[in-house]
Amino acid sequence: MGKTALVLSGGGAKGAFQVGAEKYLREEKGYTWDVIGGVSVGALNGTMLAMEKYEELETIWMAIRNNSIYSGKFNLFTLWKLFRGAKSIYHNEPLAAIVDREVQPEMIVKDLRVGTVSLTTGRYTLYKGDDPNIKRAVLASTVVPVIWPPQYVSKECQMMVDGSLRRFSPIGDVLDAEPEEVVVINCWPKHPAALTEHPKNILDIANRAVDISSAGVIYSDIHEFTNINHNVREAAEHGVTLTNPKGKPYKAYKNLIIEPTEHLGWILDFSHKSVERSLEMGWNRAKEIAG
Repeated sequence: MGKTALVLSGGGAKGAFQVGAEKYLREEKGYTWDVIGGVSVGALNGTMLAMEKYEELETIWMAIRNNSIYSGKFNLFTLWKLFRGAKSIYHNEPLAAIVDREVQPEMIVKDLRVGTVSLTTGRYTLYKGDDPNIKRAVLASTVVPVIWPPQYVSKECQMMVDGSLRRFSPIGDVLDAEPEEVVVINCWPKHPAALTEHPKNILDIANRAVDISSAGVIYSDIHEFTNINHNVREAAEHGVTLTNPKGKPYKAYKNLIIEPTEHLGWILDFSHKSVERSLEMGWNRAKEIAG
């Protein structure tokens, strides 16, 4: 039986959607994951799944509140600190404590891939589960620039942040494992819904900008992936083999794309109500798509 790859996008608090959807696929449809790729919150969710900490992951999300993920407030004093050279609006020590406690590299039993980006070089770095810096890389991948401070991963990789800056839906990170099926769970609807009122402050504006740009990037990534799949299958039916620029034949992958049909809320809204709603929506959406 061929390998199955799971791809998890970024999304902050929206990541609860992934947990609900993955749980349905695993418990109700019998899915198992051979390779897992994730960025941002998908890196953290993916790492927990790679350790097979299924119950612990759900427990973390059910217990999460804003102050268990980040500290600080957005006010005039925060603005003054930013003008004085602060690197972020909030601090992520609570999240760092969760990563330090829960991520146990020796327990990783799946082929894990986590992406993060250097603010210095602009390059995307992919870390695998057996990398000695994987725990730091997971935390770095969750760092939304400006919201939380950049992280030190290694001497060569400093000022590291959210991997979704370069690959919002890191499908390409898992393809060299030659899976037969690729399952993508992202946290953004194809088309962001219109707002009922104007953004009230800079954080509202930033959140809305992220919603719009993220949906566009993810849709583009997934469209390219599914379009190549379609073309490869169609060409094969006519006895033609399509190859990439390096001459390697393209492969058609069985794929399952799960995404919400409506907005999941602010990326920093870790309230119980928001998390519970996203968990339920993930389960229901996976059930609707996978049957």
